[in-house]
Amino acid sequence: MDTILFDLDGTLHDSEKWYIQACCHCIETIRESQLTDEEKSYLNGKPITRIIDEWFSGQKTEVLESFFRHYEMINDQVGEYNGIYKVLTELKDRGVTMGIVSSKYKKYVIQELHKTKLYPFFNVIVGLDDCKEHKPNPAPLLKAVNELQIEPKNCIYIGDQPTDILAAKAAGIKSFGALWGEGKKEKLESTFPTGLLQKPEDILIINRIYSVS
Repeated sequence: MDTILFDLDGTLHDSEKWYIQACCHCIETIRESQLTDEEKSYLNGKPITRIIDEWFSGQKTEVLESFFRHYEMINDQVGEYNGIYKVLTELKDRGVTMGIVSSKYKKYVIQELHKTKLYPFFNVIVGLDDCKEHKPNPAPLLKAVNELQIEPKNCIYIGDQPTDILAAKAAGIKSFGALWGEGKKEKLESTFPTGLLQKPEDILIINRIYSVS
């Protein structure tokens, strides 16, 4: 078990709040009304393209342009969670192959990984625009394992949203829910992951367990 794939927002980067903020500004500007708390909660873990398909049929270009304008004004505030850099350094020293599978547009994934200095750790990056289907569909994860030329059964995926767990299970990949960021225990447990991780350092423990097994 020498390969670990990660979700980005809410898992490695403390960035979900900036994504939600940009979504809210964009949507409220176009609708000319405020989002309810329930609508704001619904945005968590969902790519902007899915929101557009569900809420703004026929307005994709207009909504995307608005979203990009809002997001690019604030995404320089993205940072990694405490302990992540140290954990990734240890995994690299152990010879673990790592990758990113995110529901964010790839250019922003790469831009933000450079900002947080995490970019050199990853052998593959799959973003929103790399696949027609998105999590919870397994396609993005399968693209990553295909590029790495590994078997899904020899891989772990770590994410903070139920869609991450569902995508991993559909791909035949062991799934772990991250609880140190945006992940909610009850929501993640409902999708029956392989396990839940309380803090980034727990990644080192499961790596040793599955490397031995």
